[in-house]
Amino acid sequence: MTRQSRPRRTRTLNRARVVEAALALVEREGLEALTMRRLGRELGVEGMALYTHVRNKADLLDAVAVLVLTDLDVPPGRSPRWQERIRRGVLAWAALQERHPRAFPLVFRPRLPTDAVSNLTEELLDALRVAGFDERGAALAYETIVVLVDSALLSRSSWSDADLQRAWREGAVQADEERFPRFAEVAPAAATLTWREILDTGVDLLLRGLEARLRAQRR
Repeated sequence: MTRQSRPRRTRTLNRARVVEAALALVEREGLEALTMRRLGRELGVEGMALYTHVRNKADLLDAVAVLVLTDLDVPPGRSPRWQERIRRGVLAWAALQERHPRAFPLVFRPRLPTDAVSNLTEELLDALRVAGFDERGAALAYETIVVLVDSALLSRSSWSDADLQRAWREGAVQADEERFPRFAEVAPAAATLTWREILDTGVDLLLRGLEARLRAQRR
């Protein structure tokens, strides 16, 4: 048999391979690139062949979200300080977005067949209740963390440290120093900031605010 006529070896197609390929495609080209036809081409089959392994595109998206969430690892309750438990949970969630920036929005799909998000929610709520927040206070604190952190992470998918720093550098060059003196003054320093610095500062501010609310509740 000549080299030209030797048959190609192909991996057996199964659900796990389909989902892994879908995640790789999303991370490479974005969610809008994920179609059954395009994924089929990636795997060397007709798009219709994928329906042997996933029920429909919604099932595929759910499966990709579950695969992303397998990277979420928050060991429960190993720190005696509630602040560190909150920080650890928030940073684990942020690390998930950093590892899967383009697929991360999928983890907000409803009724996913995994307890990953519920486990993190339970850890954060337990930390808040152990700290001394009453039921309503714990709920308010948790929702505040979720709203602020999730908003930041979802917007993070559209920019990088380089984007942020370039925007500040360009702004500094274009700024009218007479009309906007503080912007011109601060922009060079802002152009050195990183996402991690911003995130860490945001978490610090959130925790200090929660500590203040807890002290007020105890009075």
